[in-house]
Amino acid sequence: MVFLDALVNFGCRKYLHKEDYDFDESTGTVKSSVSYATSSPSQYFVLGFKDRNLEAEYWNDVTLTSKYRILLGWFVSTLLFFVGPFLGEIMYIRWDQEACNAFGEDCSYFYELLGLAFTTFVLFILGCFIACVAVYKLERIRNKAIVLYITGFVYFAFIIVMGYYCSQGTIFNDWLIIQSPNSFVFEIYYVAMPLISVIFMGLPFILTFEIMFFAALAFLVLVPLFNDSGSSMWLQFDDTSVYEHFMSYFFGTINYLQDQSLYDIVNGTAPIVSIQDIASTTNSICNDPAVEKDYCIVMARYMMLSPFIYLCVVVFAIVVVGYFVESSNRIAFVNKKIIQELTQQRELQLLKQKEEHENLIHSIFPPVVAKVLIKKQMQKIQNISLRQSQSHPSNMDEFSFSATGVQADALFDTVCHMHEQVTILFTDIVGFTSMSQTVAPQQVMEFLHKLFLRFDDLVDMNSSLWKVETIGDAFMVASGLEVKESSRELLSDHLSISTESDARAAIAFGRAAIREAQSLTMPNGQQCQIRAGVHTGDVCSGVVGSRMPRYCLFGDTVNTASRMESSGVPGRMQISQATYDLVCDLGGFVFEERGFVEVKGKGKMATYLLREDLDLNASST
Repeated sequence: MVFLDALVNFGCRKYLHKEDYDFDESTGTVKSSVSYATSSPSQYFVLGFKDRNLEAEYWNDVTLTSKYRILLGWFVSTLLFFVGPFLGEIMYIRWDQEACNAFGEDCSYFYELLGLAFTTFVLFILGCFIACVAVYKLERIRNKAIVLYITGFVYFAFIIVMGYYCSQGTIFNDWLIIQSPNSFVFEIYYVAMPLISVIFMGLPFILTFEIMFFAALAFLVLVPLFNDSGSSMWLQFDDTSVYEHFMSYFFGTINYLQDQSLYDIVNGTAPIVSIQDIASTTNSICNDPAVEKDYCIVMARYMMLSPFIYLCVVVFAIVVVGYFVESSNRIAFVNKKIIQELTQQRELQLLKQKEEHENLIHSIFPPVVAKVLIKKQMQKIQNISLRQSQSHPSNMDEFSFSATGVQADALFDTVCHMHEQVTILFTDIVGFTSMSQTVAPQQVMEFLHKLFLRFDDLVDMNSSLWKVETIGDAFMVASGLEVKESSRELLSDHLSISTESDARAAIAFGRAAIREAQSLTMPNGQQCQIRAGVHTGDVCSGVVGSRMPRYCLFGDTVNTASRMESSGVPGRMQISQATYDLVCDLGGFVFEERGFVEVKGKGKMATYLLREDLDLNASST
């Protein structure tokens, strides 16, 4: 039983493997194609998919989806065999012993049949309650298709043992069956009844075909040919043998019942016709030399072969049903694989959309702020999706992350933070307004994009820097704007060192930005020059607005830094006294005192200019 399927699935695997089907590539075709068959994996007639890896996966899937049907089939087969041949042999042990003693014969023959029945019963028990249940229960056995091979092996062994059992003679446990040339067919019904469970077990067609083919070969061909009578039972169905058996059987029954009459079936009291009249009529009909003898032979042969014909129809029906069950199982398997692939693609799309969404938030907001925004937004998405699934389950495929928003007032209590000693830097292009009046807006935009891309690269070079925003030609950067959850637990000396480092990073950025700007030419043909202003102090950060929310900084520190830029010198960086006190003792920078400068809204302030006449390496800072 395991020969053909093992040969197909293992021995001839590399020869039958003709394609590597990819459901990922086919799902696009499935959506757009009118015919589903064009996107299905290719199949052989009865040998399964041409992609043998897919065929192995199908066998494993059939074993799992038909788990309870297979176990039920095992149980039914075991039960039928127990109440049939096995229990019958046990019940007739004493009868056989008495018969052997009465006739002085050897009883080893009966013990051999009992041993065959016991062996088969144990085989069913081992196959069902140990092999299959153990394979299903053990998680480390991933290839559950072993159950199918065990099933085929057990049924194959059952057919061999029971075929030998039948070949030892037409001895029936049911002694009411009168022995005749077709008696072996009745014995097949008796011993092969456990095979009927194959029809509802949902086995692969090749396995169902194997079981039925070997059963028909064993019981309908080999048993009649090789039996203890020494001759083929099929030879007893010629015209002479059939006619003689018919007449001897009929008149033997007449002689046995010659002193009796047939009574009405309903109450058994009124005689209808005598047995002698029936015998006389039958004898006159069948002995008529004209035609009637042939009719009696045909009728007798049909009566003797009808159980065999019926058995062949049952076997054929099981095979046909197995084929159509296999076809529906394969269609369901392919559909399931396509649905799984579409679901996986949908999940990947959602994950990609979510990742892009989170990356966008992370590019706009600092890490901890972005984390809070994403958490709030995901909570809102879950609530919306739950409501949609309850009210409109069919519209869930249209759900996307872009359909949700985050309200700033709901986030303000979490996102709003105070930051101490943050260094703010502003840059502004000298002559930007006059240049914008003489060139096309598109050229202005392209120039700003080119310049700010270089500034973005400089920001990415230092983790202490954070690009806050751009307003026209102004570029705003904050250094030391860390909103980590553990920032409040930092020691004071560590905070002081971090602040000096942050201020140093902002000045290094400003110097590099001035150099990058000087390397570019504005659309009006003049060299680009920028002013840079730096100030250090406390700021408050928060998210502003519910439509296109922005992460902004507020406080006098921001205004002072802006004034440092607007009152500065073209091509130079101007810093406040607060920033100078943090970096004056650090190496790598040289400042010159500018004196007191009138600052709008602030009065006179002491400022310093970064000297660019020394060849300093920005990377060393």
